[in-house]
Amino acid sequence: MAKTSSSEWMKPSTGVTVSMVREISSETSSKSKDPKKRNEWLFVNPYLIAGVLGASFCFTWFFAILTTSDFVTGEGGSPSDVGMLHFVFVAALLLTYFVQWLLSNWLQNHRVVLVVTALVCGAAHSLGALSNIQPVWGYVIAALAGVGVAVLTTLWIEFVCVLLKVQIRSAVAAMLALSFLWYVGTVFVDSHLIPYIIMLYALLSGLTYLFLHARFSLMDDLPAIAAKESDQRLQITWKPSLLTVMGSAAQGFALYWLLAPEVHTFGVSAIIQGGSLIVLALLLVDSQKAFFLKESFIRKMFLPVLAACILPLFFLPQELWVWPCVFAFLFSLLPYASAIFATCEHIARCDLSSVRTFGWGRLFSSSGLLLGLAAGWVAFSTQAFGSITLPVMVTIVVMFFILVSTTVSKQSYYPGEEQKQEARAKLGPHGEVVVDPGYGNADSGVRFFHLKCDAVAEKYGLSKRQTEVLHLLAKGRNAEYIQKQLVISPHTAKAHIYNIYQKTGSHSRQDLMDLVENESIDESFLGESL
Repeated sequence: MAKTSSSEWMKPSTGVTVSMVREISSETSSKSKDPKKRNEWLFVNPYLIAGVLGASFCFTWFFAILTTSDFVTGEGGSPSDVGMLHFVFVAALLLTYFVQWLLSNWLQNHRVVLVVTALVCGAAHSLGALSNIQPVWGYVIAALAGVGVAVLTTLWIEFVCVLLKVQIRSAVAAMLALSFLWYVGTVFVDSHLIPYIIMLYALLSGLTYLFLHARFSLMDDLPAIAAKESDQRLQITWKPSLLTVMGSAAQGFALYWLLAPEVHTFGVSAIIQGGSLIVLALLLVDSQKAFFLKESFIRKMFLPVLAACILPLFFLPQELWVWPCVFAFLFSLLPYASAIFATCEHIARCDLSSVRTFGWGRLFSSSGLLLGLAAGWVAFSTQAFGSITLPVMVTIVVMFFILVSTTVSKQSYYPGEEQKQEARAKLGPHGEVVVDPGYGNADSGVRFFHLKCDAVAEKYGLSKRQTEVLHLLAKGRNAEYIQKQLVISPHTAKAHIYNIYQKTGSHSRQDLMDLVENESIDESFLGESL
């Protein structure tokens, strides 16, 4: 099947293109009272939109299993110990991510094998709905689901890191929010149909990936980066990984109680799904507007919020335990999302193997989730310490949080957040500044380049997208390179270049380079900016 070029998504019947709409919107906004307002689109290519939707179905698959107690055979058909299904599911996640990390060199050259594996694992949910299935098959289905979720999330994260690197945080936040939007609908579905609904999510996600693999030309550019090269550039240390373990442990501890058959009622399920949708929707809005919920802020709030959620288990009656556990789970979604943001940023900025790096990062997440489920099992389902088992386990969990919080430093581990140490700048792949304390000489002229481009853009009223194009043009890049780097159609790239020439009065790329080079910058402003 021939692949479709990214220039084929223009509307032929009217001749109106997405780029024209964007340019008209930008021009209109520049005439508004507030010159800072711009009508910029996050995703300008329908194939990218399809990718985000496909990835959201994959995460729906994950959350539907993680937060549903009857995900295998429906109400009344699961094995007697429902909690064991989730242990098997998470253990399969852990093992699969380890295999992906170990075999990344081969797997990133055989992505179709991964997609087919995910589709087979997703289809296995239909077996769980058969009335005569043996209980042991429930655990087999849970294990297959873990394998399928792991391989498919890895592929979609690679899609985001490679093709949406300019808007990674927004793209991931959109996927997570959409996943719960789809998942909310399962609250109103008969429980016996839940395995079929979960199977539908899995198949939609896998088939969407196969469609893009066959039709979207930019999918051919997914890189195959050697494990050794990737590890040399890897900047993720054990400290942020420990934070990931802590967040996932809190999530698993709360979920164990929430998934108990006597607790997991229709109302509790609706609260979990609706609350999660609200939390992730706020995260999406924040990623577009304020960017207030940074990794450093989440880490700072983690200990007091989780302690406030878990410690009430000491004195609340058992029928009220559901509320602190619900709040603990909802808050744990923030460090969960933050860990994915940070991993994706590292993959894009450091040119890492996404199959290897994401598998490595999710190893810690799965380990923490398994640890939390185990702690919940001891606290809520055993008498390991007699009548004081629950208080003892709550104390152990909180002490673990305190230990992790005091072990890590105050430095932020999220790429792009401001650091208090001496800042030196290097130029990123799209002309943006990447703060890196170990890069070159702070007095080199490269650190001024982006400021000059921004000054020229502000002087001539360029839109945000046009400013990104200007950064690349001023480096001598051509339209083909710009189209590929910004993931836009060739027509859109040429339209942006034409409008930049018109606004700046330039007649060639060399004129534009000279314009940026001759732009003067206040030295005091330079010092403040770095």
